[in-house]
Amino acid sequence: MRRARSRVQGRLLFGILACVGSAATLFALPGCTLEEITLAAPEPRVQAEVYLRVTDGVPSGVGLLYTTSSGDSDPGIGDARIVITAPDGRTANFQRRNLAECVEGSLPPEFDAACYRLTGVPAFLIQPGRSYRVQITWPGGGSLQGETTLPGNFRILSPRSGAVRCHLPPERVLPLRWEVASGARAYVPEAEIFGLTAAFQNQDISVPSEPLVIIGLSVSESDTAILFPSQFGIFNRLSSDRDLLVALQRGLPAEGLIEGRIVISAQDRNTVNWNRGGNFNPSGQVRTPSLVGDGGGVIGGVVNRSFSFTTAETPSIPSCLA
Repeated sequence: MRRARSRVQGRLLFGILACVGSAATLFALPGCTLEEITLAAPEPRVQAEVYLRVTDGVPSGVGLLYTTSSGDSDPGIGDARIVITAPDGRTANFQRRNLAECVEGSLPPEFDAACYRLTGVPAFLIQPGRSYRVQITWPGGGSLQGETTLPGNFRILSPRSGAVRCHLPPERVLPLRWEVASGARAYVPEAEIFGLTAAFQNQDISVPSEPLVIIGLSVSESDTAILFPSQFGIFNRLSSDRDLLVALQRGLPAEGLIEGRIVISAQDRNTVNWNRGGNFNPSGQVRTPSLVGDGGGVIGGVVNRSFSFTTAETPSIPSCLA
């Protein structure tokens, strides 16, 4: 889930001349005095990012609530209620969880945030291709509401359908193909790769993180194919990782053991509009809210399919290229 934006806070101090007169005589009037006026800090504005998702057939929901400005009052996001409703009227309630279950890393110390999850049996209300309403309320009467339709279910076709783990030979490019997920506005294939640091240590190629995460992009419902790893890293190509991405154009390195996981994420319109980046918008980053009310945010629907790979060849693991 993407990071929440930093908050703007503090008091504004203004001086005004407490007298009446024309601009020409203003400072000549003996009755003019400079007074200090304190403007109250703005009330906290609640933002929410709620995603309903199905990953390899297992449904779940995650919700992050946070405030974008601070004041003396607390909107009570730690005691919020998040409820989703299916078309047949059935409902499911999110539960408050540790913040680490919603956000990777740490948030600024002045940042107020709360994490909510929907897992287990209640989460099976969430299914591909279905529409849901979400209602978020918190103490004091604030609320947000919106709706989303998850993309339809789909299968990965290559590597062969049903393969949970496969062998990918070094220095070979893997054609990835999957079925159309009806209603998807974009597909975001993401690869998490382990072992590259050791593999490239003798080639003067820097690996920024271990594991390395690189992302591809397919920008329409019918765009259901991509090459791994050569067509991944679309958001890294103007960064210092260029030498690494060039080395990956011909496949994974032959040195050492390389393993990883690829997730193909079919995303609904709300998710795409909220997460779209400045690289694709000449006017800068555009974030279109799909939660409205006493704040803003996104209610997104995502369907994920995944498999893992290894460069180690063993009889029990089928080939990714078969």
